[in-house]
Amino acid sequence: AVFPGGYDTLSAKSAVQAGFELAFVSGYAVSATYIGEPDIGLLTQTEIVERARRICRAVEIPIIVDADTGYGNALNVARTVRELIDAGAAGCFLEDQQWPKRCGHMRGKRVVGRDEYLARIRTAVDARGDSDFFIVARTDAIADGGLDEAVARVEAARAAGAAAT
Repeated sequence: AVFPGGYDTLSAKSAVQAGFELAFVSGYAVSATYIGEPDIGLLTQTEIVERARRICRAVEIPIIVDADTGYGNALNVARTVRELIDAGAAGCFLEDQQWPKRCGHMRGKRVVGRDEYLARIRTAVDARGDSDFFIVARTDAIADGGLDEAVARVEAARAAGAAAT
């Protein structure tokens, strides 16, 4: 599926008007428009959740939110998922970078170990409970561990309950 990334209610409404049936809250776009900086871990969980809440209230299409690494340890990942569900989000992207993270298109990305990454995914799956909240497991392992490691991670993330990779 092709769907646009937005950063505020206007960009989300523009996506709807253009005929898209799904959109996502882009961490890079929110960071750039909110604080004028790239997506390098400067935004907080609260700032992303609140931006997502406003966007979800403004449109009737499903919104998936860039939740970075989940903003901390397993407790933070679980809280992030619950807060995004409460905000009306349809799902989130969770990535495997170390904190502070770097934009996916930037050099110098470093990922956590596979076990830690999969623990993030399992925590998110558990936190969503019986809801249909969509978890997208994202990896930057190709830059830090090669193609075979990236493929192994996404396959394991699917097995752990991620809906997409």
